[in-house]
Amino acid sequence: MFINVGKSKWMKVILFITTFAFVGTAFVALVLYKLSGNIQGVAQVNGKEIPVAEFYYQVTLITNQMESQGVDTSPLKKQIYADALRNVVEQELLFQEAQREGLEATKEEVKRYLLDIEAFKENGKFSKDRYLAFLSQVNLTPPFFEEILRKELSVRHLLTLQKVGFYVSEDEMNTFINKQLAKITGEFVLIKVPEYTPSQKEIKEYYKKNIKDFAGKKGKLIVVYRIDIKGLGSEKAQKKAQEIYKALKSNNAVKTGEGVQKIFEDVVYDNKAKLPENLLKELKNLSDNKRILLVSEEDHYYLIKYVKDVSKPLPLEKVKKEITGKLKREYKNKKEKELYEELKGIVPQIKDLKNLAYNYKGEIKKIKEETAQSVAMEFGISQDDLGKIVRGEQGKILGPFKTTTGILIGKVEKISPPEKERKEEMEKLLRPILTENKYRTVIQMLIDKLKEESEIIINRRFLQ
Repeated sequence: MFINVGKSKWMKVILFITTFAFVGTAFVALVLYKLSGNIQGVAQVNGKEIPVAEFYYQVTLITNQMESQGVDTSPLKKQIYADALRNVVEQELLFQEAQREGLEATKEEVKRYLLDIEAFKENGKFSKDRYLAFLSQVNLTPPFFEEILRKELSVRHLLTLQKVGFYVSEDEMNTFINKQLAKITGEFVLIKVPEYTPSQKEIKEYYKKNIKDFAGKKGKLIVVYRIDIKGLGSEKAQKKAQEIYKALKSNNAVKTGEGVQKIFEDVVYDNKAKLPENLLKELKNLSDNKRILLVSEEDHYYLIKYVKDVSKPLPLEKVKKEITGKLKREYKNKKEKELYEELKGIVPQIKDLKNLAYNYKGEIKKIKEETAQSVAMEFGISQDDLGKIVRGEQGKILGPFKTTTGILIGKVEKISPPEKERKEEMEKLLRPILTENKYRTVIQMLIDKLKEESEIIINRRFLQ
């Protein structure tokens, strides 16, 4: 519907106008909503239909934003459609909330905003020609585009109101910075699962069991029937061809016999098979949408039926390294889970880390005045577990903790507060980031609340 404006001078205008950058990354399962094929728009929110054109406008925004970042969008159509569908639904929810709060933008506001868009100006003044050229690029009418602006300005009013008085408290900031910069003194035991190398038998068994996961060359499974025009005569051959065509279309058995022969039933890879050249050329036309072809020659009719796409498995030698890696990871995950459960039961009774390290062949690492941040990076500790270590009781055995390097048990002797200079430096850097992240979380909570309270119907055609 829309012209590709990926390289157009108007692309920045499109990206600038939208207010929904903060909701354009996460994927939401739209199938949680009611589905219908009877509504005219792309969706219906509390009885208000969202026009299809608005959906395609969002598709254009998302596509061009991705293309501007060098992303090939051709294989991402389904994802882009899902994101666009979510965006227009969430935008409508917020717009309706803005209306309820009396924050709906007026036509005068839209006009002032429109006249102030730099991309539509020429020599410092609004240019109608530039504006109409933009609308032509994106295939929108002025009233429709101005309605989109009105909706977006209304949502901005709502979001601005939400942001009034919004801030990250000193307690929140101190908690986050302390978790990163507090200095730790103590010792840790890192216990790793023993190295494991799968046997050749295990590799072969895995390959056989999961052979569908190792698809290589793709081909088409086809069946070819040949009808002898010369032997049957033209009229009889035509009748046979019609009968066979109907049988193939209805998935019924085909009767062979005088003048009718099944000459091929196999998978064709790269259009190479023991078939006449003219038939091989026709195979590119076969698909789920066109399953049967009739090819007519002077002496024969050929009826070709496409059965399904088939992938030729890659040979074991080519995927052996991949299988070995998968088996190692599966073994490691299983054993780490068992080890974690075992250690969880005995950690409360542990008093000496040396005995624990000896019994489980662990490695003891002594830490002195190292920042929590550097300890987390060294062992691969999650942020949640890092918080537990920093807030943990000093002198007590803590853990076990699952890390990217193994299972960790620690004993913290001392936690020192961050250096004042470093703390102030990090606070300057992090305050705007944490404030924005917290704000986005609050807005997403509002959107989720509105979804729960609203009647949302999705046109099933746009989920296909």
